[in-house]
Amino acid sequence: MLTLLKLAGILAIILALLRLRWNLGLVLLLASAVTGWLFGRPAAGLALDAVQATLDPLTLRLVAIVLLITFLGELLRSTLQLEGLIRSLCDLFADARWLLALMPLLIGMLPMVGGAMFSAPMVDEASRRLNVDRENRTFLNYWFRHAMEPIFPLYPSLVLAAGLMGVPVQRLTLTQWPLFVAALAGGVLFGLLGTRQVELPAGGRPDRRETVALLLKSVWPILLVLGLSVALKVDLILSLVVTLALLVAVTRLGPARLWLTARRTPLDIVPIIVGAMVFRRVLESSGAVEAVSASLAELGIPLAVVVFAVPFVSGFLTGLAVAAFAIGFPIVFPLVGPDVVGSGDGLRADTGGLVGLMLTPLHLCLSLTRTYFKAEWGGIYRRMLPAVGLLVLTGALVLLIRQ
Repeated sequence: MLTLLKLAGILAIILALLRLRWNLGLVLLLASAVTGWLFGRPAAGLALDAVQATLDPLTLRLVAIVLLITFLGELLRSTLQLEGLIRSLCDLFADARWLLALMPLLIGMLPMVGGAMFSAPMVDEASRRLNVDRENRTFLNYWFRHAMEPIFPLYPSLVLAAGLMGVPVQRLTLTQWPLFVAALAGGVLFGLLGTRQVELPAGGRPDRRETVALLLKSVWPILLVLGLSVALKVDLILSLVVTLALLVAVTRLGPARLWLTARRTPLDIVPIIVGAMVFRRVLESSGAVEAVSASLAELGIPLAVVVFAVPFVSGFLTGLAVAAFAIGFPIVFPLVGPDVVGSGDGLRADTGGLVGLMLTPLHLCLSLTRTYFKAEWGGIYRRMLPAVGLLVLTGALVLLIRQ
């Protein structure tokens, strides 16, 4: 019980400071210090954790990827590539509202931390034709970016989950497809429903060949990144660098224009990434996540609730799907039978991890997207909570039907 009270205090501090509009990166660093103090981590150990997490190759890689993605988005905007993409898609789709779902859903095929920053400029541009506030833009971009999380076989988290369950990825995908359908439905019901398209001046029907040509001319940088990194398995950083170099060459941008674009690239995302990685390191080194999970299991709570709650807590505290599964699954699966997929406990644990991952403000995609759109947390969660509730309800119904 004491461990759970410590956890509640840490979360209360985080939420209170976020309501006071503190920078999330600073809040996470402060939460790291409080966590270390409450769970007996020495000051020297905390300092070492901070240095190691900051200089960790994964942290540096995340910073590089997110900055390159943001810079590419700014280039696409400044060279009117983004405007051409939106215009061509709007001409091809009679209802432009679907673009707000389609673009982050397609970018969601690129599995990476902070990937929602790739589609954020596109959603921002498309929403200018629609009555979509900042909070709804954040929700739509974030939610549809992760709609494929339960089934897309290239996600490292899904591969890890299948490995921990001892089943092929294909079987896990077939088992969890209802969660994907529920995610799509939640985005439509609580994000797109009620959105009205701004009336545009009447005009002639656009030539389809010209529209397709404009689409290809505008979308090739995105397709190139996806093709190199997903299809050809080229390192994502290298894929982004190659794409940026070709884009600069094709559009003939000079140093002055590049410098102006670089100055517009927001740097306030860097402390968020560093803070999240430091907090994650302190949670692991202090034993906080393991202690919380063990406390839940020892309270005599029904096994089904524990199987859901432990991955939920792990996902909520770390903001990483891989961490939610890597920490939560080894704790709960020994408590149930060997066939966790057949018994439904695999789906229950996976749902818990995904729900915790989607709800936590520590999730980089959520915090970075909110920063990009300058949205308020309250408006985001007014849409997020019922969408997450639909996920939980769907998982429960699937388990009830299969029993």
